[in-house]
Amino acid sequence: MSAEISERSVGGLRWLWVRGPRAEVFRALGGVAAAEIHAVLGGLPEAGALKAFAETTAGRRLVGEVLAATERTHSRELTELHDLAAGAGFDVDAMVLANLRGDLGGDDGVGCSDLGWRAEPPAARLRQGHLAEHSYIAHNEDGAPALSGRFMLLTLQLDGEQPVTAQWYPGFLPSNAFAATAAGVAWGINHVQVARPAVAPGRHFVARALQHESSFEATIDYLRGIPTAGGFTYTIGDVHSGRVATVEVAAGQSAVVEAAPYIWHTNHLRYLEAPGGAAGSGGVRSLGQREESEARGAVLDALTPVAPDRQWFLEVLTGSVRRTAAGDDPLMTHCSTVVDLTAAEITLQADGQPPATVPWTEFVPQPE
Repeated sequence: MSAEISERSVGGLRWLWVRGPRAEVFRALGGVAAAEIHAVLGGLPEAGALKAFAETTAGRRLVGEVLAATERTHSRELTELHDLAAGAGFDVDAMVLANLRGDLGGDDGVGCSDLGWRAEPPAARLRQGHLAEHSYIAHNEDGAPALSGRFMLLTLQLDGEQPVTAQWYPGFLPSNAFAATAAGVAWGINHVQVARPAVAPGRHFVARALQHESSFEATIDYLRGIPTAGGFTYTIGDVHSGRVATVEVAAGQSAVVEAAPYIWHTNHLRYLEAPGGAAGSGGVRSLGQREESEARGAVLDALTPVAPDRQWFLEVLTGSVRRTAAGDDPLMTHCSTVVDLTAAEITLQADGQPPATVPWTEFVPQPE
């Protein structure tokens, strides 16, 4: 059976839908997005430094170790990337190396902001009188300005698997930004750099495999149990229970914190890092533009939400934590996303576009 591809748009974002057998889907995706894949990976700011590092003795050793660890535990996801490269006619080694960005140390910039709110049970709302009845997660996806117009949505309906819709940078696995699954779980991802990566699977591959988990609890357990070489933080929400949690995963370690009721994250470790920014247990510490991340974090930390609603989250995301690529800032916000977990609705606001709200069951098709 061949893959089926359709296309639509929402909130100013291109939206590809692909269904069929895994290999055919990723090869077809590579073919239809070949121009975008060549443009994104060909213009990747870190490409030169990644290639130069990979050609050193230390670089060859680390790339080989992380890639071997990925092959042992995430060969399915690695094969997806190989098929994507084949469909796009792009050098597979260069694509794999790009997808190991953040797993090899070094400095590749920081971006993205996340917020979450867990609604209190009805009895608590009656006692306190000011807590929102709905649970939310919210995500700003920040990236290089050159990616504007190429960043898109992607829905995968692979035969025999639960559907998923992810925000996608062509040339990467659809795993490193925002995702929502037919299981009723969604999350935003923030990049976190680590000084000394672990010998463990690459973070993009772990994040892609996460999309197969069947519940909020299974999602948390998976991240607790699977180490990654580099660092991601996940702000995760559950439609069924309204639970919201942040999970930090970096250099083989993990930490889980549930919202009570408000939680936020930017691009520096909050729970795994030792005080004062020194190397913590296992050598985890943040690198890169930490001051910029901490400045966004200070804005989010100073908020005192009172019965926040969808509009409140949109105003925060499109306000003082929005990236504009102005002055010394190398990044811009490509899309602001608010998930009303209680209403099961997802609102997207792409740069320069009005917001658009989609019911969960339209955003992510249900298994057939």
